[in-house]
Amino acid sequence: MVHAYHEGLPGYSPDQILHDGCPVCEDRAASRNLGLATLDMRAFARAWARAAEYNRRGLPDLSKAEMPMLDVLWAVQCQLEIHGVPIGAIPAMF
Repeated sequence: MVHAYHEGLPGYSPDQILHDGCPVCEDRAASRNLGLATLDMRAFARAWARAAEYNRRGLPDLSKAEMPMLDVLWAVQCQLEIHGVPIGAIPAMF
């Protein structure tokens, strides 16, 4: 399976983590790990921040493909907040 040309997809935004209309992105969104396992450090940090923004203020360019990933990242952030990690901050483990 090959990524579609993201820039040519309706509703495309370079800020999106996964893009509607791309078979690879939509397959990742439907996977058991919601596409999280495919993210590198930079993309994970962007997704983490995007999840906080989505749930705090909304996102004008939210894709349906990225919504499940952002929802689960938000849920994890809410749980970590109980343990003192501020929403939007990636916890330092070491």
